[in-house]
Amino acid sequence: MYKDSDVRYIAAEALGEIGDARSVGPLIEILKDEDSNVRGAAKALGMIKDARAVEPLIEVLKDKDSYARIGAADALGEIGELAVEPLIKALKDKDSYVRVRAAEALGKLVV
Repeated sequence: MYKDSDVRYIAAEALGEIGDARSVGPLIEILKDEDSNVRGAAKALGMIKDARAVEPLIEVLKDKDSYARIGAADALGEIGELAVEPLIKALKDKDSYVRVRAAEALGKLVV
């Protein structure tokens, strides 16, 4: 049996895979979910590549949970150059996984 948070995460991933820009608003709302795993579904916004998600994702880079920060870094790496400065700041994150994902995201933006 799935927990409610699992269903929210799976739904967010599905919306990202569909890639419809109408999903951006609901996915931005997911970034405020009380469950950090659900906030980690931020990467779904990266699949859509909509600039409206940049500012909310930058806020998630400050989340207390590293899983959420990793999802935000992944998404920002897919969206584009608007996120360079916040990703550079994320290179100093206390969590090494967040630092790695921020570096990978920056690498995608430079190529």
